[in-house]
Parts: sequence; C-alpha cells; structure tokens
Amino acid sequence: MTHIDAMRAGVQSPYANVPEVRRLTRLAGFAAVALGIALVACAVGLVASGLVNTEYLIAVSVVALLPGITGVSLLMASRRILRGEIYGAIKAMTTLVATVGLVLLGTVGALIEGPWPAKVLMVVLTVGTVTTMTLVNRADRALKGQ
Repeated sequence: MTHIDAMRAGVQSPYANVPEVRRLTRLAGFAAVALGIALVACAVGLVASGLVNTEYLIAVSVVALLPGITGVSLLMASRRILRGEIYGAIKAMTTLVATVGLVLLGTVGALIEGPWPAKVLMVVLTVGTVTTMTLVNRADRALKGQ
C-alpha cells in the first residue's frame, strides 16, 4: 500500500499517539468543529432571512450553499483530524484555503457597506478562519513528523 493509498484509507499517522501531536490534533479538530458549526449557522441564517422576503429566496439559498457546504466539509474533516489521520488535515487545509478567500471578500464587503453587527460577525469569522488554518497547518506538520 502506497503512502497516498494509506492516507485515503484512513490510516492513522505513526505520530498520532505522541502527546504533543495529540494535543495539536485536538486543538485543530475542535477549532475546525467550531468554525464548521459557525459556517453552517451562517448558512441557516441566510436561508431564514430569505424566507422573510420570498422574492429573493432562490438567490439567498444559492448564496447560503457556500458557507453550508464549507461548514459540513470542515465538520467531516475534523473527525479525521481528531482520529490522527493525515488525510483529514489535508482535506481541512484545502477547504480552509477556499474559505479564507470567501470570508475575506465577505469581510471587506461588510466593512464597506454592512451594519455594525455584520462587521463584527465577519471580523470574528475571519479571525476564526485564520486561527483554524494555522492550527490545522501545525497539526498536519506534526502528523507528518516535521
């Protein structure tokens, strides 16, 4: 079995049970869970706001897919990170790279045009995304033994 096949099969990293690596994977996993829940909550909030004004429901629902899919993907990857699988960290990192771009665009838009609750929410999401990205990067490196 090659290294790539082992990653996809869900094989644990040989470093997964080292206490320092375990601590990093727990931090990264719980940060990914928190960010995933926050993104899913944002998606649900967008759909709920679309229900209030039904003429924009389809457009709002399509826009709500972005944080919803990203949040669910992070929740799935965080489960693998918590188990100590390298593939979970790689999947979460890929998702976070896409997420940070979307969140930064949303933050710039909120800071320019949004009300103050939207500004606060988007800044908090940006800080949470960058923090989660840093923690997942550290866990990924630790799981690879670097």
